[in-house]
Amino acid sequence: MSESIAAAVVRAAELTARGLPRKAIDLLRPVLVANPLHGEAWCRLAAAHLDAGEPDPALDAAKRALVLNGDTVWAQRLTALALSELGRHAEAVVAARECVRRKPDDWRCQVVLAEVLAEDPKGLHEAVDVARRAAHLAPSEARAFQVLGDAALRLRDWGTAERAYRTALRLDPGADDVRANLGTVRRKRGGAPVPPPSAETFAAAHALVGPALSRLAALLVAGGLLLLLAGMPKPTPLLGWFSGLLVVGCLAVVGQLLLRARRGVRRALVRLPRHRPGIAIVLALFGLSALVLLGWTVALFLGATTMQPLVVAWLCALLGGAVVVLGGGR
Repeated sequence: MSESIAAAVVRAAELTARGLPRKAIDLLRPVLVANPLHGEAWCRLAAAHLDAGEPDPALDAAKRALVLNGDTVWAQRLTALALSELGRHAEAVVAARECVRRKPDDWRCQVVLAEVLAEDPKGLHEAVDVARRAAHLAPSEARAFQVLGDAALRLRDWGTAERAYRTALRLDPGADDVRANLGTVRRKRGGAPVPPPSAETFAAAHALVGPALSRLAALLVAGGLLLLLAGMPKPTPLLGWFSGLLVVGCLAVVGQLLLRARRGVRRALVRLPRHRPGIAIVLALFGLSALVLLGWTVALFLGATTMQPLVVAWLCALLGGAVVVLGGGR
């Protein structure tokens, strides 16, 4: 049983990290019924409830973990966060201070205390000081600098907030919420615009776009050729169903690309055509091909019998596919 619950805890952590806290909760509850004395599992359950926006069951799970053997500091942090979410500010501050007292060198305890203190305008100055200690303890953790920036932003300390957010972005270039807050700070100060995505983010976006363009080329070129052969000498409205499916298939490829991209990469995807002229050309050709194909599909349903738009769409797809092939994924 110990091995199975340990595996469940690891799996729940993976699900929560992927933004699926509800699945993590459904996984952990039956396991904890069978083994209710596993403190780490209760902590993981509390964390999942917090991510799901459920502070009440999160507090219950954290309190269960507090009385069991295991990482009581983690349970104390979760208790403070749950109390804060429930609006019980004074109790949350007490829990967070107790967490820091138990483990003063743990930057995560300092972060939780800074977050809780920042909820009250009277605690903003102390929140900034505590967040600075967290950043000093963990200079490679973006979260510590993000919390420092958030507290300084509420205090209207624009200089501290900007420096903290810039450091957080350097450590985690994909943090769009930090980038948005940095933009807010710079607008307040009248500074420069938010910097563009990093080279690593552009590289990740390019790695996703390459296979997607290859799939689009295969769909549009092969599908268009089949439609040409099937529509000779005179197309019928029935052919419109197949051309419509081809358009839907192209939309599915684009949708899958957006779903696979993490937050920071999606912004880089929008800017990528401006930095990669070849990609811009391919996207323009494929977009024109899909639009002409969609128009031809509608025309078929309305009784048209012409093949010229399909020829134009196929030639655009063929040219775009040639650029993809000649580019060789570079």
